[in-house]
Amino acid sequence: MNEFLPPGSGITTNDSDKRVANCLSRRSSYEILLMKSSDDLFFVRFIPNLKRCGLEDEILDGGATYAIDGRGRVLDVR
Repeated sequence: MNEFLPPGSGITTNDSDKRVANCLSRRSSYEILLMKSSDDLFFVRFIPNLKRCGLEDEILDGGATYAIDGRGRVLDVR
């Protein structure tokens, strides 16, 4: 999570309605899925869930998937 959304960082927007950006700036707004591919390869997916902020908006391409090795190094981000 520190790589995806570092502490103290936030999402910026030019939209006059800042509710979605504020929601996406909160770590608690994300579901985190972990898949172990092998002892040395893991996939971590961060999926925004705006309902956690009381919003009904949909995010179609939000979040990210990280490939991480057994030592915690980020190998790829998509």
